[in-house]
Amino acid sequence: MVSLSTLPPLFPFCLSRPFTVPRTAVWCSLRSPPMLPGGKESKAPRRRRRRTEGAGKSMEDSIQRKLEQFYEGLDGPPLRVLPIGGLGEIGMNCMLVGNFDRYILIDAGIMFPDYDEFGVQKIVPDTTFIKRWSHKIEAVIITHGHEDHIGALPWVIPALDSHTPIFTSSFTMELIKKRLKEFGIFVPSRLKEFKVRRKFHAGPFEVEPIRVTHSIPDCCGLVLRCSDGTIFHTGDWKIDESPLDGKIFDREALEQLSKEGVTLMMSDSTNVLSPGRSISETVVADALLRYISEAKGRVITTQFASNIHRLGSVKAAADLTGRKMVLVGMSLRTYLDAAFKDGKAPIDPSTLVKIEDIDAYAPKDLLIVTTGSQAEPRAALNLASFGGSHSVKLGKDDLVLYSAKVIPGNETRVMKMLNRITELGPTIMMGKNAGLHTSGHAYREELEEVLKIVKPQHFLPIHGELLFLKEHELLGKSTGIRHTTVIKNGEMLGVSHLRNRRVLSNGFSPLGKEALELMYSDGDKAFGTSSELCIDERLRIASDGIIVVSMEIFRPEYVNGSSQPSLKGKIRITTRCLWLDKGKLLDALYKAAHAALSSCPVNCPLTHMERLVSEVLRKIVRKYSSKRPEVIAIAVENTAGVLTEEFQKKLSGKSHGGFGSFAHSYGPHVTKQSSTLSDEDTISIPSSREFDEDSDSTMTKDSLVAESSGEEDLDVDQPLAEVETTFSNFESAYRSSEMEIDELVKVSSPVEVTKENRNALEENLDSNKNGTTGSKGSSKSLNPKKALKRNKWKPEEVKRLIKLRVGMDNKFQTVKARMVLWEEISADMLNDGINRSPAQCKSLWTSLVQKYEESRSNEKSKKTWPYFTTMDKALSAGGQARK
Repeated sequence: MVSLSTLPPLFPFCLSRPFTVPRTAVWCSLRSPPMLPGGKESKAPRRRRRRTEGAGKSMEDSIQRKLEQFYEGLDGPPLRVLPIGGLGEIGMNCMLVGNFDRYILIDAGIMFPDYDEFGVQKIVPDTTFIKRWSHKIEAVIITHGHEDHIGALPWVIPALDSHTPIFTSSFTMELIKKRLKEFGIFVPSRLKEFKVRRKFHAGPFEVEPIRVTHSIPDCCGLVLRCSDGTIFHTGDWKIDESPLDGKIFDREALEQLSKEGVTLMMSDSTNVLSPGRSISETVVADALLRYISEAKGRVITTQFASNIHRLGSVKAAADLTGRKMVLVGMSLRTYLDAAFKDGKAPIDPSTLVKIEDIDAYAPKDLLIVTTGSQAEPRAALNLASFGGSHSVKLGKDDLVLYSAKVIPGNETRVMKMLNRITELGPTIMMGKNAGLHTSGHAYREELEEVLKIVKPQHFLPIHGELLFLKEHELLGKSTGIRHTTVIKNGEMLGVSHLRNRRVLSNGFSPLGKEALELMYSDGDKAFGTSSELCIDERLRIASDGIIVVSMEIFRPEYVNGSSQPSLKGKIRITTRCLWLDKGKLLDALYKAAHAALSSCPVNCPLTHMERLVSEVLRKIVRKYSSKRPEVIAIAVENTAGVLTEEFQKKLSGKSHGGFGSFAHSYGPHVTKQSSTLSDEDTISIPSSREFDEDSDSTMTKDSLVAESSGEEDLDVDQPLAEVETTFSNFESAYRSSEMEIDELVKVSSPVEVTKENRNALEENLDSNKNGTTGSKGSSKSLNPKKALKRNKWKPEEVKRLIKLRVGMDNKFQTVKARMVLWEEISADMLNDGINRSPAQCKSLWTSLVQKYEESRSNEKSKKTWPYFTTMDKALSAGGQARK
């Protein structure tokens, strides 16, 4: 072995800067350089010395690229971009732009969920990352008021520093104020209003908003200037040559910006695949007027609520045709009120007809504007398609103008809504040929035009699916831009700085990647990650179902120095979202659970029973129907009777085992094998052969009882360490000899309902009457090292319970929290020297009522059951005491 100390001085250089050799030369010596063909010895190339200081220093020399972590401080490129959302997706626009370690946050939008994200209403950027970087984020700038740009502010603002300012235009400010007030986080001092072409400072940048046209008022692009370069962020935009509000796209500002020099341009990519140019909003206004004037009956239009310009076109058409206009939908009112407060509303809200006055006007005199263009479940038009809207009742004479675009992902539900509307009779006008809608995003020719005007040194496509970003990158290269690239959310990009007002750039520099995690909101209080809101689990349960197994375990008792050779347990299986094949699968599940429990020794820990039963049932379903359901197994050990007697022994000083130790070893135990809840497809078989006071479960036909055999016994007073050792030894032994599921089911014997099972209660009460204990009833002294025998109800105790319960019948009919009354009965019995818990009293009474109902139709049982006469007197007078 060659030690590092014996390596020649050349070795460190070889590690840091390996030289190249012809492919035909193969060598692996550490001591000498290779011999090239021809016998010449290769020489190590000289390391090129470069200046490490001064103005001529290359950017590449000052950067050691570490892709696993972000650059901090003054190392690396000065201009940095980190998208948190909006790249590779439609919506959730949110981006950090910085100069070294000082950043501003541009936009904070939401994204709407897909069909498979059950119970989710909004998807929000990673607020935990924003909180972690809050000390670096010095300002927030909002480009416009769409939900995919402002919707996440109620979650983003609390993650930022309490003094971080928020800059936006006046109209957008009104929308943000309303949203923050709804969430109780409105702080007026943090909101700063800006105006186009008026510069202000935010964080490390001097910011100049530039007017762009879009489908909402006050939409702006942003010019970010600092000593290290200029960044142009377009926001959402299009070029509308004749906008309805007269505020045209600011080409002049872009031409000036081009002369100044732009280090980096980031542009909207939404419609890069759409050839040509987008149509003007004026064209849509003409189409609306044409259709509305031709309509003979009522006209109903639907649109995006934020499109205030479109709302003005509809109002103008209504005025020209002599119709009264009605708004149906809260979001329409929200945007219109915000525009009215800011002075940008084309309509005075007070001139509109109120919803409750619709019936006062003839259909030909009305024009209704509704929400629901994307078939949102609670939107007005969608409710009307079901006939469930109180405001809009669709008829065959109505004309529905669909003045919107179907957002990708909503096609199916929108088509279903339109089919329902068609079935009700109205005529629907929609589609590109109808001219009823235009996009707010630039088409391909417009994108190309702006790229040629600005002529940036670096170009980064944003706002769109990955396919759109790639296509936009190619478009940028076709216009002569040298440095273009595409990144994803969480990837930080560095850009070289300006020097002497000329760009000396070596292109983009990748500066690391952050594993961002989406956050989800259910529309109410629930907010968190996918795992915290169990999104994957919801989908899995919906597709594969869920099984809940509850097991009440009874350990064997010690009688005459020997133990019963079996466990006793009550099993109840409940399912949801699972095909049961008319009960066949449920039968198989019961047999499998019985077989799995039968394989467990007497001292088997409850956690192992739960795990074993869960695995068995999951495999059974997978073999039966190829599904993989969630399985929850809950095992609870019933030790109430044993604990009661042990407690009495301890009080009398005769206890041989510590009460606390016993409770710790045998106390009720619940373990969740999987998550979620269930349904009740239950098979239940009564099989308890003893009328024991510790059974809190009602002995009815709703309980499945399985008797499972075991081989070993567990000492009650065994030290806890020894118990755990026994359990671990059992588990290792079990895993080495685990049976296959098919064998478990094959060897399992079905649990049958027999006459002996049904008469179990009668036999036990008869034995109590005669003062005997039956086959298991010898009450000799117990071995102090063995488990204590459970007490049975004595005849006088049963009669006392019946008397107390009948005496409180009136209270039971008026009080809902009946457990309080059972506690009162338990206390009265304790005063008589009878120590029974409220649960034991309730359980016995329920069993007595059931036995009485069965005996009423059985003459033999009336004569043989000792409590029939007593119960008949108590219950025959109307049956009020049966609960």
